[in-house]
Amino acid sequence: MTEGIRTREQSQPAGREYTAYPRQFSAWRWYKPVLVLLLFAAFYFAFSTVATLAGGVVAGNVMDYLNSLMGGYDTFDVYSSAGALGVLGSVAVMLPALALAGLIVRDRPWSSYSSAWGGWRWPVFGVCMAVGLVIYGLPTAVPSLIEGPSGSVEFTLGGFLLLTVLGPLQCVAEEYCFRGLVMQSLGSWFRLPVLAIVLQAAAFAALHPYNIFGVITIVFTGLAFGAAAWLTGGLEASCAMHIVNNMTAFYFTGFGYGEVGSEIFVPGMLFSIVIDALALAVLAILRKKTGLFTRMQRDDIAPFEARRQRKKERKITALELRQDSELVRARPADVPEETDRKGTEDL
Repeated sequence: MTEGIRTREQSQPAGREYTAYPRQFSAWRWYKPVLVLLLFAAFYFAFSTVATLAGGVVAGNVMDYLNSLMGGYDTFDVYSSAGALGVLGSVAVMLPALALAGLIVRDRPWSSYSSAWGGWRWPVFGVCMAVGLVIYGLPTAVPSLIEGPSGSVEFTLGGFLLLTVLGPLQCVAEEYCFRGLVMQSLGSWFRLPVLAIVLQAAAFAALHPYNIFGVITIVFTGLAFGAAAWLTGGLEASCAMHIVNNMTAFYFTGFGYGEVGSEIFVPGMLFSIVIDALALAVLAILRKKTGLFTRMQRDDIAPFEARRQRKKERKITALELRQDSELVRARPADVPEETDRKGTEDL
């Protein structure tokens, strides 16, 4: 009995709460997430501008292409090479922007964004993808297949290939930005997971150009994705849910089985809320019945602290060597040459 208790305690070490996990690193300071956010915003603006202009160049007319982006989801195009590159690519670049910002500030390792259990967990992602396919994928796919196509195929070959690559990256990038950077920054400041989940969901919804029912839908989706990250201790579940949700809509719309627009009505809103709640219920059951979400794959705290300590030691050594060098250079100017020679002869 005692051994069983000890094993359970070891499998659930303290400090693994995802939203406040950045505080486990000694380099964390309250202002450092602000620095990361500012650098991230600057890099993201630069990278997304390049991706958007690249989409315009591929389209053949940059100004017309940029004007088409102003129509929101009503002129949404991720089905051509230009559209996928400009729309999805301009969001996917959140990943390198965040990675570069974190590398400069060095407040914590990249693995801490992925999870509180030693980085990205492929087994968790695989299970959650299966859950997502059943809960998010099937309710969209089955009715669409039964009703049949309602329009023509919008995909080009290049658009299909780029969507297949950039679509999941766009979803993952949003998760690292909102459920990683934003939610963990808020959680590390206030140490209130609920507050962090609510505020990041509000920020997430604010950047989606929907009508009022669409905004409410995205708020609940943001809450579900944030709660999923908190429940599972990482981004794998929310990434899986996000990928299946978006890619199902992209593929079926691209093949003529529906359309994406800025108008969402009450039935669609309620359907989305029920799906999100069902996904969270399944994750909660998995958390209670299995140890999948609390399996430590590696310690990312000790290596990070060891690197910081080695860096400090190198700085101290370099400072001491510089001070010794300055003393050696200063001594001949203070001691007459004859005195040095006489002292040597006496010896």
